[in-house]
Amino acid sequence: MFRHARRISAFVMLLLAASSLQAANKKVVVISIDGLRGITLASLSTRNLHTANLNEFAQGGALADGLIGVYPTVTYPSHTTLVTGVSPSLHGIYANGMFDPEHRLNGAWYWYAQQIQRPTLYTVARQKGLTTAAVSWPVTVGAQIDHNFPEYRNPETEEGVLLYAGLCTPGLMSAFEKTHGPLDREHIDDDLRASMANFLISTYKPDLLFVHLIDMDHQQHLHGPDSPEAFTALENIDRLIGTIRQTVKAAEPNDQVDFIVVSDHGFQPVAKEFHPNAVLSSLGLAGTEENPEKWRVFAFESGGSFGLVAHDPNDTEAITLANDASKQLANEGAWGIDQVYDTAQTKALEGYPNAFTSVSLKPGYAIGGGASGPWITSSKDLKGMHGYAPGPKELDASFLAFGPGIPHRHIARSKLVDVAPTVAHILDLQMTNVEGHDLLQ
Repeated sequence: MFRHARRISAFVMLLLAASSLQAANKKVVVISIDGLRGITLASLSTRNLHTANLNEFAQGGALADGLIGVYPTVTYPSHTTLVTGVSPSLHGIYANGMFDPEHRLNGAWYWYAQQIQRPTLYTVARQKGLTTAAVSWPVTVGAQIDHNFPEYRNPETEEGVLLYAGLCTPGLMSAFEKTHGPLDREHIDDDLRASMANFLISTYKPDLLFVHLIDMDHQQHLHGPDSPEAFTALENIDRLIGTIRQTVKAAEPNDQVDFIVVSDHGFQPVAKEFHPNAVLSSLGLAGTEENPEKWRVFAFESGGSFGLVAHDPNDTEAITLANDASKQLANEGAWGIDQVYDTAQTKALEGYPNAFTSVSLKPGYAIGGGASGPWITSSKDLKGMHGYAPGPKELDASFLAFGPGIPHRHIARSKLVDVAPTVAHILDLQMTNVEGHDLLQ
């Protein structure tokens, strides 16, 4: 009896040890397919596309109907929400490009991790001792990531290539180029990004890897949402996901790697552009090209929406004039304005925290950058856009999880803020003060 009890005890200890080893080896690869509509991914199995990997993930994993995005529904605020679990007004990344009415920032975007005001998945993971890595993830220049190919403006010169190498983790680009060859600034695409991801997996075996794939978003801007060109890009992305899976299998034979496939936003079709700063200029509120610092109210634009920002928050005359004009244009119904949100409503949407009013356009319209001239123009080569207020399912982001630790299940329409706590739970990380919840619980 005593020997039998000892055998049972030893067996239980072996099970506990194996379970502990399994938890220690748990890893996650997060792949963002920029611009992939939630309704597109949820119906992918019904489409005649070559997407074997995504189809397998959907059939065996956890697939959401869609994720309601943040305001505005653009890449940089959305990707920062994906790693913080909070909305733009809390994490501090309010748009893609920085607010720059006086043209002092050389068209800068929110590239820099120091601008994020909340803990991220990669900082929390690193504090716990996990190895982190990223490829082209937005807002990661200078991030606390062990092996980082950050997203930055595409290099236009050889000096730009040197600058980008300097923004990567020291020595990372030279190590990559030894196996891949010199970085070709004429071919910065998803194939390159997947090669970077495969290099990171095989060389450093990170516990948490973020990969941002962009080409489908680009094609939807040029040709419209769910266009043949966009689906061709998606099929190539699926092929690249297959190469990442193969690399993971070779580097991680214990097969304890979960894949999280997400996107940042959906898309709406576009045919016309509305130019809010041209309106403000006609009212004498925007600065001129000769004197941009003279602005009183300026539009902080983000694709399909904009916030109205006052140079002086106490300039009630300018604020009233801009508000009255926005309401009048909305009432006229000919300018593509869908919703005008006052200060309280904008705050409730947790976007444009520096704006006294914000405006979201109708499908078919995008924000134009004209500072004077016509208020409405053709969008020309622009056929798709996002950045509108969230709500329509066409703007929903995607969520799909697959791996040995992922149950097969259907997930009802949820929110973008839910992704960070979901990934955190898989890796047993503690993220506090998030707005979302674990989608897999």
